[in-house]
Amino acid sequence: MKKQKETIEIGYRIIKIHTSKFSFEDLNEESVEKLFNTPNLLAVNMNTILNIDKEKSTITIDIGTGLTEKQNNQILIEHSGRTIYHVKGLESVYNKEKDYYDIPDGLLLQLYSMSYSHARALLATEISPTIYKDKYFLPVINPNDLIKKKEKPTHNN
Repeated sequence: MKKQKETIEIGYRIIKIHTSKFSFEDLNEESVEKLFNTPNLLAVNMNTILNIDKEKSTITIDIGTGLTEKQNNQILIEHSGRTIYHVKGLESVYNKEKDYYDIPDGLLLQLYSMSYSHARALLATEISPTIYKDKYFLPVINPNDLIKKKEKPTHNN
């Protein structure tokens, strides 16, 4: 006998998009040109943070990025873009016994993908009045790369 899959209905809407952190080193034009025109002098670092607020039924995703000069580890540009989603039906994927949200992979992929796109746009806006304009953009990436493989909770029987 086949087991019926349980249907979960979850809906979401974006309630806020903003830059939560931005800073840059104001270098001279010659230095910036050298850094961007010489291979392997720069590195882009990225991290993601997902926070679930059970009471507010929200998911907040922060996409943090940094442009670093490899030689001396100097951070040239630091940015964090935040997207906050209100999620209807979030409680339906909460496992009380394990204190764990089992958010469907497809939904996570959509949320991370949109959050990354927002972070790209926010960063482009933030750097527009700086020496880095027209030089530094976050790359287009596969959104699957943003999602850390979910570890299912283990049973201790």
